[in-house]
Amino acid sequence: MDPASAVVTRLAGAFADLGMRHAVLSPGSRNTPLLAAFDAEPRISTHVVLDERSAGFFALGIAKQAGEPAALVSTSGTAAANYLPAVVEADQARIPLIVLTADRPPELRGSAAPQTIDQTALFGRAVRLFHDVGVPDDVAAASAPSLALRAWAATLDAPHGPVHLNLPFREPLPTPGDPAPPRTLRHSRGDVTLPPEELVGLADRLSGRRALIVAGGAQRPGFAAAASMLAGEASIPIVADVQCRFPSPSTIAYGDLLAASGFLDDNEPDVLVRVGPVPTSKPVWTWMERTEVEQIFIDDAGWRDPLGTMAHAYRADPAATFADLAGRVDPAPIDYSTRWAEADAAVAVAVGAALAGERFPTEPAIARAVWEAAPAGSTIYAASSMPIRDLDAFSGNPRGDLAVLANRGANGIDGLLSSAAGASVSDGRRVVVLAGDLSVLHDASALGLIARHGLDVTIVAVNNDGGGIFHFLPQAGRMPEDRFESLLGTPHGHELAALADAFGLSSVTVDSEPTLRAAVSDAEGPRFVEVRTDRADNVGVHRRLREAARSALAHR
Repeated sequence: MDPASAVVTRLAGAFADLGMRHAVLSPGSRNTPLLAAFDAEPRISTHVVLDERSAGFFALGIAKQAGEPAALVSTSGTAAANYLPAVVEADQARIPLIVLTADRPPELRGSAAPQTIDQTALFGRAVRLFHDVGVPDDVAAASAPSLALRAWAATLDAPHGPVHLNLPFREPLPTPGDPAPPRTLRHSRGDVTLPPEELVGLADRLSGRRALIVAGGAQRPGFAAAASMLAGEASIPIVADVQCRFPSPSTIAYGDLLAASGFLDDNEPDVLVRVGPVPTSKPVWTWMERTEVEQIFIDDAGWRDPLGTMAHAYRADPAATFADLAGRVDPAPIDYSTRWAEADAAVAVAVGAALAGERFPTEPAIARAVWEAAPAGSTIYAASSMPIRDLDAFSGNPRGDLAVLANRGANGIDGLLSSAAGASVSDGRRVVVLAGDLSVLHDASALGLIARHGLDVTIVAVNNDGGGIFHFLPQAGRMPEDRFESLLGTPHGHELAALADAFGLSSVTVDSEPTLRAAVSDAEGPRFVEVRTDRADNVGVHRRLREAARSALAHR
C-alpha cells in the first residue's frame, strides 16, 4: 500500500477502534484519499454535506448530542476556512470534534497555486491540538494509529474541544478501498473528584447554611441524579438553565422571573454554588454579578467566570462532587427552601393565567407549546437570541424525557439547522428545532440537507420579520424608529414556509395553539412549521408576563 493510502486508512481505522461512529465529509479533490478511507471504514457512518459551513455545524450537532467526537473532513483552501464558526463554537461549548483538512504539498504553498492557502494553525487557539502530518511517507504511515490516539485524547481532555490535523497530499491522489484491520486501541478517562480533605471542607462550607445552586450550560451525565439527591437532603433550591433543568422537588422552574421580580434580592442565600457557564437568564446572572454572597464554583476544567465574582474554585466534576457530598451536608433551615418552592408555585399559576389571557400566537406561548408538545425522548434544539430565552423563562414544568441543546458556547445564531440535523443522525432521536427567522435565513442551505436525507427534524420557525431581540435593548428607545428598523430591526419580508417548500420540505403555517401542538407532536420525518408574530408587540407581552409574576409574589 502506498504511504498516502496507508496513512489515511490507518487513521480512519484507528478512530473507529477508539469509538468514532460518524464522519462528515465535504466533497473536494485534494481530500479524495480521506474521503475514500472514511467511506471504506464500515464502523463509521459517513455523511456528505456540500456546504462546508453547514458541514461544520452538522458535525458539531452529532458530537453535541452523542458526547463523543465526530470527524470533519475538508479539501484544501477556503473550504477548510469555512469550518471556523463551528470550530469556535466547539471550542467555547467544549464539544469534541476532530477536523481533518487536506492540503497542497509544501512546494505549492506561497506559489499562487489554486486552492492553496496557509493552513498552518488555521483555527488559531480555538483548537486543543494542531498537527501538520506532512506529506505521507513510511514513517507517517507507521505512526498514524498513534497520531489518532493523540488527537482522540486531546479532543476529550478536560475541557473537551476541537483538534485539527492537516494532511498535505501530492498527486496522483490515491483512492484507498479497503479498511484497516481492527486492532486493540483504547483510550480511557475517569471522573475528576476532590481529595478527601477538600470534600470535607466543601461540605463544612455548605452545612446548615442557606445555599443556592445555579447551573448553566448543557446537561452533564449523572448531574440530575446527584444534584437532586444532594439538594433534597440539604434543602437546597436549584436554579438551572433550561438546558440542564430536571424534574425534582428542589428544582425551581421560574428562576428567571423570580430574579426579575426581586425575589433573589429579598431572599439571598448565604452561599451560592455555581456549576458550568453563566446561565441564559440575564436577571439571574446580573443578580450574581451584583450580590455580595459568597460564590463557590465547581467545574472540571477551564475558567468560566466572566462576572469576576468567584470566591472559591473547586476543580472537579460537578456530578461526582455532588454525589460525594450526599450525606455529608447538614440541611439548611427548612423555611428557606419552602419559601423558594412557594414562590415558584405562585409564579407558575400567575404566568399560566397571563399566558392564557394573551391572544395566540405570542412568542412565550409558542415556546411553551413546543416544550409541552415535543414527543417523549426527543431533543429540542433552540436558537440563540429569543427562542432559548423564552424556553428558559416560560417553558414551565421541567421534563426529564427531553434533551435540550443550544449553541451557547459562542452564542451565535449561525449553524442552528445544520447542528440540529447533525444531532438527528447522531443517535436517531427526533429533533424539534425552535428557531427565529434570522437563524433560519442564516442557515437556509441546511433545509435542503434535512429534506434530501429525510431527517426526523421538525423546525418551528418564529417569523417576526427581523431582529426581535433588539427591541429589548436600550437602543430601541434611543434611536429614531426608521433608523432602528434599518440598522437593527432589519425586516426581510420573506415567507419562510415558501423557502422551506423551495428546498423540498413539507411546510405549514399555523396561527392557533392546537394546530401548533399537533404539528409538533404528530410529525414524522422532516417538517417545517412557520408561526408569525409581531416583534414590537412581543415586548409588551413579555412585560405583562413579568408584571404578573411580580404581582403574584407581592400578594403572597
